[in-house]
Amino acid sequence: MVSRGSSLPRVGKVVLVDVGLPYAVYLALSRLGVSPVLALVVAGGVSLVRVAVGYVAERTVSALSVLVLVRFGLGVLLGLLSGDARVVLIKDSLVTASVGLAALVSLFLARPLTYYIRRDFNGDRNAGEESWTHSTEFRRTNRVTTGAWTAGLLAESAARIGVAFWTPLDIATLACPAIGACSILVLIAWTQWYGHAARPTVDAELAAVRS
Repeated sequence: MVSRGSSLPRVGKVVLVDVGLPYAVYLALSRLGVSPVLALVVAGGVSLVRVAVGYVAERTVSALSVLVLVRFGLGVLLGLLSGDARVVLIKDSLVTASVGLAALVSLFLARPLTYYIRRDFNGDRNAGEESWTHSTEFRRTNRVTTGAWTAGLLAESAARIGVAFWTPLDIATLACPAIGACSILVLIAWTQWYGHAARPTVDAELAAVRS
């Protein structure tokens, strides 16, 4: 599990950049008389600027950056088509629900979604292939983790849609991204803890095969 000391700065950064800053931009524009739809679209552009800064600094585009771009584009499209600020707010819920459904479908395929995510993050495809082939615990852990993310993402999406349409707009504008950020942080923390707990069994199974 990630230690408290190392996780707090990361949590603070997520809250500030992904929740606090866009909300401050939205409030400022709203107080200047900008329409709620346009204010939300511009506030979403804060994430777009972050992606651009990251690309200039590292010259790479990550999967997360692609997701941010999709979120921003979807928000602009929904805003133009609907003219309803609450519809703009649910753009992230639609993306989240799509990922959750993809994870659900992957549970019925040869390998679940989290297997490929772990493999890409670890950067060692051979190690991932070996673990999947020879460790029952590794396969079970990936399927359980994918199931947890499926349930978590779909529940988070439903909660944000409810908040977007059934609370005052100023509250919904802050609450929706806060729900999303907190949900992802909880899922990541649980995944790290669960993977760490399963690691000794996986290592033992792989050691038995190699001996």
